[in-house]
Amino acid sequence: MDIGSTLPVLFRASIVALLTVAFLQVCQSQHIEGQPVFFNDDLQQIELNNDPEQSLDLDILQQPAALRWYSMFTRLPDDWARSASLSLRTESVPAIAGIGVLTYSLMRMDNVSWRSTRRLYRTSATFRKLSDYTVALGDGRTHLGIAGAIAGYGWLADDPTALRVASQTVEAFLATGVTVQILKRVTGRESPAVATTHRSGRWKFLPHFQQYDKHPPSYYSFPSGHISTAMATLTVIAENYPQERWIKPAGYTLVGALGIGLVAKGMHWYSDLPTGIALGYLFGKIAAHPAVPDFVKGPGKKGVDISVTPLIDGHGGGGIQLAMAF
Repeated sequence: MDIGSTLPVLFRASIVALLTVAFLQVCQSQHIEGQPVFFNDDLQQIELNNDPEQSLDLDILQQPAALRWYSMFTRLPDDWARSASLSLRTESVPAIAGIGVLTYSLMRMDNVSWRSTRRLYRTSATFRKLSDYTVALGDGRTHLGIAGAIAGYGWLADDPTALRVASQTVEAFLATGVTVQILKRVTGRESPAVATTHRSGRWKFLPHFQQYDKHPPSYYSFPSGHISTAMATLTVIAENYPQERWIKPAGYTLVGALGIGLVAKGMHWYSDLPTGIALGYLFGKIAAHPAVPDFVKGPGKKGVDISVTPLIDGHGGGGIQLAMAF
């Protein structure tokens, strides 16, 4: 007998036998579950007066999944997939339309608003220093340092919340950063510092990789990576510490100051900011909520409403008005 030809036959026979046993077990278990259960009449009946929901620990459904050191990397594909799915939902249309209208409105004012902000940067030493400091808040190294500090505290204090925040911060940083870099290389918008032929920056879609790498300011303006990174980190921290009510007011104030600083230094136009803020918020929420994130404020749920309005004065100056309601 040829042993080589017998082994495949035995293997297939074993698989069929195992599937048959498994099928019989499933049928048997379903038959047992389908049989009625009779109680002894002599036993005391139990009165179910309490609401069954009161005896259920529903909070367990909200508990985050266990993290591993590599979770910040393995979750990235799912983050991008979920961001695309959420963006295509019907409920997201008003928000996307609002961002588009706001971006277009700011674009109409970009040249005037940038020049007025830049003028203040040149004439006021205090404003110049504040702008330089706030721009550092959007640097990627700053946010990796924040994540490292939180992780160090979580490890020393054995604080799982801090460890989760650190992991989610890096996750949101990577997801946002890659998305922003793709959009920058697609749109190719000039930053204010190098804009010459066009009053609000030329758009050169899909610039060559070598051209982009040789002179990034000519192509990297839209959207702002600094402000998206800052918004992502802020969102992760705020979502994990909802009891700390000072985080959002302080954080949004710093994000607003960062946006003004980026324009003052000639790195971005004001119209680059709404999309950057939206991307940071989106990926921050996704990272902070591995389950389906809730972007809609429920009844009685407090949140932050932000409005940005372009302004022009009678002397040719301009700027933006940022209003926040808590």
